[in-house]
Amino acid sequence: MIKIFGKVTDFSGNPIENAEIDINDKHFETIYQTFSGEDGKYSLSVNEGTYIAMFVCKNYKKENLEYWAWNIPAYSDLEINTRIDGLEVYAMNAWVPQGAVPSFQIYFRPMSLKRTTPILSLNNLTDIHDIVKIAPELVKMQNVIDIAPELSEDDIILKIDDELMNVLEINKVREFAGKDQSIFGYLIQSNLPVHKTGKNYHKICLTIRDAETKEQGEACLFWKEPQDV
Repeated sequence: MIKIFGKVTDFSGNPIENAEIDINDKHFETIYQTFSGEDGKYSLSVNEGTYIAMFVCKNYKKENLEYWAWNIPAYSDLEINTRIDGLEVYAMNAWVPQGAVPSFQIYFRPMSLKRTTPILSLNNLTDIHDIVKIAPELVKMQNVIDIAPELSEDDIILKIDDELMNVLEINKVREFAGKDQSIFGYLIQSNLPVHKTGKNYHKICLTIRDAETKEQGEACLFWKEPQDV
């Protein structure tokens, strides 16, 4: 068995007790679950393999949104420390474009609890992700589901393998969310890491803040370079 362990805190470093930690399979079904202790620490024993996501939250939709870790490489014991607040960094993906300036392109969909709550209340919804699932029914209210912060370079901290990256470009883009409906995401570009870790993957960690609502959020993606075709 492989151990996935770490600590759950807020953005001031205070430990969060009884936070839920779930490991999801490719169908987004929870297959491992635990809760953080009084010191914020948690530990899970899992079968060896790659898992699509890890979810961490406490008081979901009331005080916090989720932390997500993506493409978990559980082949040796792995430490994942997490911080939660009112921003969620969802659907994080990355790639290195062919035939372009050597760089990472990183996509993510940020969602703000303070920006989302009025939409949920107005439409009698309970889950932030229902906004996308039933998007056509919201057409009468707005064509673009606007629950994302306006991000500048000052609002983004990007680390790859613990190395601070330069954010070269920031693009707010529309993501299709149903008939006549869009939701905002971001596509950012960064330089490539200089230092080698000896591992067959990069750990890409993204921290963002909403300058208007003062919320923060973060996520990480374990990125493995595609094999040559």
